[in-house]
Amino acid sequence: MNWRKEFGTDNLKNMEYVLVVMVVFSVIGIFFDRSAAFLVTGLFAAYYIVSQIYDKKIGERLELENPRATVRLFPGDEAVLPFVLQNKSIFPMVNGEFQFYTGPAIKPADFVKAADWYRNQYSLPLTVMGKRKTAIDLPITAEHRGTARMKGISYTFPHLFNFWKVTLTYSAQFYTEFVVFPSLLPVRGFEEVVHMMQGKQWSLFSPFEDVQLPVGTREYHYSDPFHRINWKASAKTQTLQTNVYEKNVDMGLVFIVNISVADNSHLTKLSKHLERSLSFCAYLCKIATEKGIPYQLFINARKPGNVPYVHLPEGEGKTHYMQALETMARIHRQSMVVPYHKMIHHIGRHLRKPTAIVFIGGIPDGTMELTKQWKHQQKAMFRVAPDDDGAVMKRLAKDVVHHAE
Repeated sequence: MNWRKEFGTDNLKNMEYVLVVMVVFSVIGIFFDRSAAFLVTGLFAAYYIVSQIYDKKIGERLELENPRATVRLFPGDEAVLPFVLQNKSIFPMVNGEFQFYTGPAIKPADFVKAADWYRNQYSLPLTVMGKRKTAIDLPITAEHRGTARMKGISYTFPHLFNFWKVTLTYSAQFYTEFVVFPSLLPVRGFEEVVHMMQGKQWSLFSPFEDVQLPVGTREYHYSDPFHRINWKASAKTQTLQTNVYEKNVDMGLVFIVNISVADNSHLTKLSKHLERSLSFCAYLCKIATEKGIPYQLFINARKPGNVPYVHLPEGEGKTHYMQALETMARIHRQSMVVPYHKMIHHIGRHLRKPTAIVFIGGIPDGTMELTKQWKHQQKAMFRVAPDDDGAVMKRLAKDVVHHAE
């Protein structure tokens, strides 16, 4: 049974009074030989027995359909929150009150009993007849990014044989979940950045190279990086030779989202611009998906496991886009955060192929020092700079430090 019954102390006292009355009238009937007293005792005994049967059976055969379903929405979208109750007992439950609460990500238009920043409480009038199935379709609207499940489900109704209340509390987890994606905030200039990254072919004119695919050597020029000298070829030819790599226009994207900010005591806390940063990232994921560019996502929200921050591995297509949106939707609005420099250091040890890196959110002091070696691996770096019109994509300057607020 998934329902826990509560009758309250008033109902127990009522049954005690009935027993006392039965004893009193039984004594009157025995000592004063009054048949009417035995009749009253019989009526109270019948009432007591029926009430006990009712108390035992009520709710035992009440079933709440509990499908494993995930409803995915954008802010402002409308959907239906379904509840289906089946009462297999003959006892009806009339003039009751069906209650539950959800997170603030969704909100019905009616039946809101109480609401705050943490949750919304709902109360619906409901009658469940015996041997019947009762369906509730509650229209809801997605309010903002986040997830919501139905919790604290209970049904309170009048006792059929007295004036007190019976409360059935649903003890199982309700599996239907609503996932509200971040809103999409446009970032100007991103289309120009991804224009050179389209396609899956090599190009003589691409500004990007794949250092994993050398195609030969050429004579060293004074402007060539020192680390690209091929010493074996130089020894054979007795002149300095530089490695030449394939020109590549099939680069991946890496979105690095900083949702933290350091306060005056150097403690890391959640940024007040969390929602804005995730909305920018959601838009960039959408454009990358439309252009057919693979991307991966890093967010310094803390999570359990060997990798303490949120990471969505590289992928492409609509399925990957949905995974990215859902990953961002599940970032809690009071999430613990990983220090940004620790995540950057860990990311740098695992990025190998040519990549365009996009920083979203604040870029604190010291980040540029950690990313110096990324330039040697042909990684173009950009940042999303918020402004009055939303945000614009800019190439990351060497000396930029953009603090989160």
